Amino acid sequence: MTHTPFPGFTAADLAFLTGLAAHNDREWFTAHRAPFDEGLKPTLVALILALNETLEAKGLPLAGHPKNTVFRIHRDVRFSKDKKPYKTHVSATLTRDGQKMSPGMLYVHIEPEGGTKPAFDPETIDPLDPTTFPPADDGDSGGYAGHGPFAAAGFYLSERPHIDAFRRAIVADPKGWAAVEAALGAAGLALEPGEPTKRMPKGFEDQAGGPLEAALKRTRWLVRRPLTGAEIGDAGLPGIITGFVAAARPLLDFGWKALRP
Repeated sequence: MTHTPFPGFTAADLAFLTGLAAHNDREWFTAHRAPFDEGLKPTLVALILALNETLEAKGLPLAGHPKNTVFRIHRDVRFSKDKKPYKTHVSATLTRDGQKMSPGMLYVHIEPEGGTKPAFDPETIDPLDPTTFPPADDGDSGGYAGHGPFAAAGFYLSERPHIDAFRRAIVADPKGWAAVEAALGAAGLALEPGEPTKRMPKGFEDQAGGPLEAALKRTRWLVRRPLTGAEIGDAGLPGIITGFVAAARPLLDFGWKALRP
């Protein structure tokens, strides 16, 4: 079955996200959603389908689905002080089983290079009116949203049994973990901070002060590759992302083995 080739994200696609950042309300979205429905969404789907093919060709067991693994552009504002209704990026995951948040994934995040936060004019500040002060960074998406496009691969874990299983694998095979870190380093990939705990996690106290301490305090094991505006606008983007995943393969293999039932 053939699919529409991935054409690259266009200036109109990215202009929609920039506009949404400046006018994040339902009225603007409704009036301007044609570029989203006719351009941005189908281009993201085309990227997923193209990645499915390039990843399979390289023997990388990850795949996405045009609906099941795409994140909604609507924000969940139930527990947030920030009530803006829309995200200002589009994103999707590719996993081994096609479930959106399965352990060991590729995450693709698309927004304009430089981010989508609207520029703030310091001339508008009135020292006596707090409503004119620049907005605080809410740290959305782990501090990634609003900083530009990227791809990430690895283990974004939320369940304690999975986190501890990954930690036990590191303790059981420290040389194997060192080899993973060395392979990532050789590929120019650095592990992200990983939401570390302040204290040694329960059950791993005997590793305090040892060479594995930093790795065991992590709750997530991820690497990230920033993407440029030229890269996301090019038909070669699936190959670029696939090359990144191939470089991250040692991390994925280590984690999949650690979490194997």
